[in-house]
Amino acid sequence: MMKKLTAVLCAAVLCLSTAASVLAQPSPEVSGVVTGVFGGTNADGDAVEVTLSEVPAEYQAAVDQVKDSAFVQNLLGDAFVEGMQVVDVKDVTVPEGTVFPVTITFNVTGVTADSHVAVLHYDTEAGAWEVVESKAGNGTITAIFDSLSPVAFVVDGNAAAGSTAAGASSQTSGSATSPKTGETSALSMAAVIAAAALAGMAVVSFCSKKRA
Repeated sequence: MMKKLTAVLCAAVLCLSTAASVLAQPSPEVSGVVTGVFGGTNADGDAVEVTLSEVPAEYQAAVDQVKDSAFVQNLLGDAFVEGMQVVDVKDVTVPEGTVFPVTITFNVTGVTADSHVAVLHYDTEAGAWEVVESKAGNGTITAIFDSLSPVAFVVDGNAAAGSTAAGASSQTSGSATSPKTGETSALSMAAVIAAAALAGMAVVSFCSKKRA
């Protein structure tokens, strides 16, 4: 009887340890696809500082509009390729007094030189999105702007899939994401139960030796 009880307790501890290990694993979170700026030049070919930031709340309606696939397809017209989608929207700025047009090369995960891409710029004065000249490279998208404000990045399905995979990989192999509150509670509970199971095993062992 004691041997069976001991075996059950050992199995319980093993299961709880496995569950705790699974719960401790962070959930992959895909970060922004546009990770930075490779470089930028003004109309004279001089280097300019380019800043990427989140789009201000006042342009949220425009962001929601450009994320609609039907809107993007209509805007791109014949340039639209099945599967193209907006993968990121950033507020792009350069120092005041910069001479336009400005050419900027963005670092974009998942994109190759063969990718179908498009860059959309939100003209704040006209209150409308416009297509700007752009070109894909290996891990980059280069675009030419006559003015700057919110910018949307459109890529084909293959590039979008590569961006998602790269984002997930960087999260799982790089900095870990802390477990959520619910996961932390579950881990605590598992630890308590495991400790109780170990205590039970100790009692069983003591009783067995005493009877012997």
